[in-house]
Amino acid sequence: MKVVEKFDFDKSQISYSKKIKGWDIKKVKGDEEIVRAYILAKLVNELGYKPENIEIEKDYDIGRPKTNKPRIDVIVRDSKENAFLFIELKSPEDYEKDKDEIIEKQLFNLASQEKGQGKNVKYLVLYSFETINSEIKDKCILIDYEKYSSFDSWKDTRNFTDSLPEKYGNAQKEPYIKGGTKDLEINFTHEQLDSLRKNLHNVLWGGGGTDDNDIFASLVNLILTKIRMKARKRKAINTIFRYFLCKER
Repeated sequence: MKVVEKFDFDKSQISYSKKIKGWDIKKVKGDEEIVRAYILAKLVNELGYKPENIEIEKDYDIGRPKTNKPRIDVIVRDSKENAFLFIELKSPEDYEKDKDEIIEKQLFNLASQEKGQGKNVKYLVLYSFETINSEIKDKCILIDYEKYSSFDSWKDTRNFTDSLPEKYGNAQKEPYIKGGTKDLEINFTHEQLDSLRKNLHNVLWGGGGTDDNDIFASLVNLILTKIRMKARKRKAINTIFRYFLCKER
């Protein structure tokens, strides 16, 4: 199905299917719009969501004056008009910037506004993509809003999944499988390593709320993984671990 009806890179012009609700966007004002075009096509043509259940750039009335209304980039609704996917988009370059602030203010805060309008919210999503060896891969955080209804309740555990669910299914973390869609990378950038380091620190320590036994178990798993993969991925794995250790000192 043709979700992006027109895209003119030279003239920075774009238009989406009339079935999609919300703003009638005509201009590409930055890389974030390219991310929107990509995820809309993916949602409809790969993950099985109907374009008529998708809304873009919904705004909310928060505070006064109401001249600058905050907006959420994409909402995927279910048959009851509840928000199944509540999505904030970022360009690949900006995805790692001020991540906690964006999750708190753009996702949790606006989701509470959606709830205030009588609609349920299932997943909060921070989304972008990256290009690795000419292949486009998702970069995303999905938070179960039914389980964590506030940023404060989520930040201590930082429990999230990293793949978009198909057809209103359950979001799950995609495992690393040799030769699969998610495999170990041997070509990576400094920015990717720094992102992994920060995520590792946040998950293990959880802002001080993670139990010491859980931290120990996670570290043991990391060490065992390093030993197991050493024969085939020695150079890449050692580089990653040295980077983590150097950054934490």
